[in-house]
Amino acid sequence: MNSTGTNNIIMSDDYVITTGDLKIEATESLGVTMFKHMKKHKDNVAQIDAQTGEKDTYNDLLRRSVRTALHMADKNITRDHIVTLCTHNHMNCVVPYIATQFLGARIASIDPSFSPQEMTHLLKQVQPKILFVIPKSAATIEKILQDISLDSEIVVFGTSTKHTEFSHFVRPHEKEEEFQPVEVENLKDTAAVYFSSGTTGLPKGICINHYSFVNQLVNAMHTENPDYDYMMQQAQRVSFPLTTLGYTSLYWISAGAMLLTSILSGYCRLVCPNFDAKEVWNLIHKYKPVLLTLTAIQAMEMLDEGRPRDVDVKSILSVIVIGSGIPTEYALKMKEQLPDADLSRGYGQTEVCGPLALFRANDRLHRPLMQKPEKIDSVGLPVAGVSYKVVDIDTEKNLGPHQRGELRIKSKFIMNGYFNADSSESFDEDGWLKTGDIVYYDEDYCFYVVDRIKEAFKYQGWFIAPLVLENELLKHPAVKLAVVIGVPKHDGYHPMGLVVVREGFDVSEEEIEKFVEERVPERQRLRAGVKFIKSVPMTVTGKVKRREIRQMVLEGRCE
Repeated sequence: MNSTGTNNIIMSDDYVITTGDLKIEATESLGVTMFKHMKKHKDNVAQIDAQTGEKDTYNDLLRRSVRTALHMADKNITRDHIVTLCTHNHMNCVVPYIATQFLGARIASIDPSFSPQEMTHLLKQVQPKILFVIPKSAATIEKILQDISLDSEIVVFGTSTKHTEFSHFVRPHEKEEEFQPVEVENLKDTAAVYFSSGTTGLPKGICINHYSFVNQLVNAMHTENPDYDYMMQQAQRVSFPLTTLGYTSLYWISAGAMLLTSILSGYCRLVCPNFDAKEVWNLIHKYKPVLLTLTAIQAMEMLDEGRPRDVDVKSILSVIVIGSGIPTEYALKMKEQLPDADLSRGYGQTEVCGPLALFRANDRLHRPLMQKPEKIDSVGLPVAGVSYKVVDIDTEKNLGPHQRGELRIKSKFIMNGYFNADSSESFDEDGWLKTGDIVYYDEDYCFYVVDRIKEAFKYQGWFIAPLVLENELLKHPAVKLAVVIGVPKHDGYHPMGLVVVREGFDVSEEEIEKFVEERVPERQRLRAGVKFIKSVPMTVTGKVKRREIRQMVLEGRCE
């Protein structure tokens, strides 16, 4: 058995990595946890509208959430029902989310940017009892409900002559002073249904239970080996209220996680409806956030925009990049433009309700590792409560350090399963969850994500990882965005690079292809060539819709 002093990580002789037991084990539901901590932090600022400067304390937010829960209960919403949100970020969007947890019901949100077809697919799965929607989505939702014969109530954030207005739910209620959230007897009951990203197929509903949701985040926030000197240095840079800035909607588990993390810590969330690469610098200067959470695309656009000279960024202690990997060049740019901030590559899976690896900058054992230049692409160290193995994709043999294979895990945090769907194929015969990620780890147990198995392909028996080639393409100064897919041929799949060119550059497809050819092994050449395209279809968290792009290329519709 080999071990390290970092997080009590142990690796067995057959290359199974285990971590210590949970340092903290919460025993209350998501709703009860939220309720107690909102009361605890009642005088703290809970959220600020970035556009208007309007503020809510936790007491304000709690009052509206309690009233909404009571009015929902009056409509017979119980733990047996699903509540759906379809909204961008605003000052009331989290209220029905919190209220749903107070009732022990289940939340399942959709994003207003989705097409009617995507919304139909998701609503068919979960069949909500009630939906809270923004005005521009109300008519679309109404038609979808009619088409799928679902008699659900629509509540509109704003004014409506046809549907219930959300303002009715925050009216005073006679029982609000005596309100207590519903006690969930079995913490393994589903608290939320989040959907898979849908980058390679139709999204599936992932059932997350109370135990996993609360304990993953409680333990992710826990620092086992505090570096008190470093923490004192950080404390001198912050201003109050301690504020976080992120942009994902409540469709994504990252938004739910950031909400709960803020409630647990008493931090303030800066509420922004849309991301703007130029405006984000102004928000940093004005509101002095300590934490910035961005998708890879948002981070890249922000860095390309560049930090204005007069913007003060010293308040930012940490930047977390979520959703997909950020290229090394942009990680280095981040360190240049935000020199005092710690950069973390957020690596997790919805199926495990949170991080699978992370670095804690204020941990005296983590910090020396994350500062090593050769680990700039690492997603971090294993987390407590999870066991890991990396297996050969063809033989399923366990692999040691620096060998690439699929990551498989075991944990009490794993999902309850897919909503009304079989999840057995997601596990191997020994009960390990198949993450679908190609990864490796080094001698310090730092993990690195190479690509998704479904996105990888073979050429003459060699595995080709699109992300590796995409990173090479992004090194060319003319390349703004890049996607690599496999085009089927007689000897396997030939890599093709799809490129969005930056404005002002005069470059040919052949030049870009030659640029990559000079930098990669012969087997990784872009044999299907390079095509210039105007834009890349993305999910709302900046993940590439590869299935859609591949179909466009095969049907000759790529432009």
